Order: sequence, then C-alpha cells, then structure tokens
Amino acid sequence: MIDTLLMWLEGFPSELVAFVLAIMPVTETRLALPVAIFVLHLSPWVAFISTLLGNLFPMPFIFALLTPTLKIIHRQFPRIDQWFVTWRETQVKKFGERYSKWGAFFLFLLVVAPGPGTGVWTASALAVIFDIDRRLAAVSIISGAFIGTLTILAVTQGVFTGLQLL
Repeated sequence: MIDTLLMWLEGFPSELVAFVLAIMPVTETRLALPVAIFVLHLSPWVAFISTLLGNLFPMPFIFALLTPTLKIIHRQFPRIDQWFVTWRETQVKKFGERYSKWGAFFLFLLVVAPGPGTGVWTASALAVIFDIDRRLAAVSIISGAFIGTLTILAVTQGVFTGLQLL
C-alpha cells in the first residue's frame, strides 16, 4: 500500500508526501515518520514537523463534520442510528462521570499510545461522540500528537543509530 501511494505521489515534494502519509488514519505518524526519514530522506526535524502537521490536519474537519454526518445517519439509517445511540448510552452509563472528569486526559493517552485504533482520528471522533469540550479536546490531542511524534522520532533515530553501530 505504501509503495503504491509513494509511486502515486512521486514528483511531489518529499515534505508534502510525508504530510499526506501522516493524514491517513492507517499510517498516521507511526509509519509516516520513519518513511519520511528513511525512504524520503528528509532530515529528522523536517520529517517531524511535516508528519506532525499532517497528523493534526484532519482534527478540525472531524470536529466540524462528524456531528452533521451523525445527523444524516440518524435520518437516513435508523437501524444504524439506534445501534449507535444504544452503544453510546451504555458507555455513558458505565463511564459517565469518568468521561466528564477524565475525558480530555484519555484523549491525550489515546493519541500518545502507539497501536491500532489509536491516534488523532480516533481521539477526534471520540471527542465529538462523547461531547468533550472541543478546546480541551484539541489541546489534549495536539499535546498527545506532539509527544507521540517526538517519541516515534526518538525511537526511529535510536534504531537507526543502533543499526549503524552493527
């Protein structure tokens, strides 16, 4: 998949390619940053900035467009909407106080943690779904993305340095 995307983006500036890779929910910075450094041959700090900005790019769009999308689903697809409403109500009953008290911190942890299903896309969607204050959610998500990307940079540079010593 990455090879195909890189071929499609061939000829574009490497910074833009890194930015686009980081936008994608499958790759985000976890894959985009090492690709930017080792395949696109960007300097570590240019790769860091390009992928961080790309990773954060979808957040305002998710904040702005998810609620209207859910309203359309509510009108057009009542069965899906009913399942979603039931799931959300169950979660709020189980964790309601925790969401209001710790929701933004959870978003931070979700973005920092490397793993499938974690990252800016998921955290932004959860902020909308569970109605977490957008400003607080944005600060948490941006902070988590910054620290997470810095961690990936450190690990990437450490692995590269270790391989050079072999």
